[in-house]
Amino acid sequence: MISRVLPQLFPAQWLEPPGIVFSDFPSRIRVGYVLRGNGNYSYLCEEEFSGLSISLDDLHTAALANLAGLGSAAVSIGKVPDGAEGWIHTTEDNFAAVRILLAEVQDVFRQEIGSEFFVSLPHRDDCFCWSPAQPADRQEQHAHDALSAFLAEEYNLTPDILSFSQGRFHLHRQQVVPESTGASEGRNDTES
Repeated sequence: MISRVLPQLFPAQWLEPPGIVFSDFPSRIRVGYVLRGNGNYSYLCEEEFSGLSISLDDLHTAALANLAGLGSAAVSIGKVPDGAEGWIHTTEDNFAAVRILLAEVQDVFRQEIGSEFFVSLPHRDDCFCWSPAQPADRQEQHAHDALSAFLAEEYNLTPDILSFSQGRFHLHRQQVVPESTGASEGRNDTES
């Protein structure tokens, strides 16, 4: 079972009622652990996890190793005035955004953008990063784009802007979302 587990970001509201095994993450999302099947995956729940006899840290480490082994994703970097920006993309699975947890992906962004960078994770297939040195109007455009993508996507995560520095993610800017919207309510997902 451990060889099939992968990390996946999910909206924190899915923890009501409790049951999904997760690790904390800033903003409105958590890191869950999914078991990948033929064209779909399902979140690992407490009942299944308790039978594995491993720690949450070991589960997290195994999930990241399995994710790194998937391949099929790339980081693209664009140079713009006053700093770079980039994104993670994949066409073969729904694990683009969660790849920001991989140390090798973080290293690419650190090398190309700088030791500190901003991150938007509006939905499971979108991770966009940029330099804090970019002008204020470009920063505002990125925040607007994150909110728009969050509102438009069924598998949304967060409209908030995170920062990454010294190996950790932090909430940088919380964005207001109209009450009539929210994250997808399903817990089993189909891969595209």
